[in-house]
Amino acid sequence: MKTFNQIVEELFGVKEENIKDELSSKDIPNWDSMNYLLFIAELEKEFSMSFSMDEVMNAQTLGDLRVLVEKNKK
Repeated sequence: MKTFNQIVEELFGVKEENIKDELSSKDIPNWDSMNYLLFIAELEKEFSMSFSMDEVMNAQTLGDLRVLVEKNKK
């Protein structure tokens, strides 16, 4: 199973040592709408969960997304 950070590194190209919860789309050049949707889909697949549209639209940072993963883990 991949970790949250491995998925960030794979889809956004951020080295694991540079991944911080406060990073947002302004800080990550590869964080565009398409890669964000791919990231969400990969999180849902890897952690066997499903996010609501509100959760996906309201998440602003990697920390917000990490919290959602923890909250939705089965």
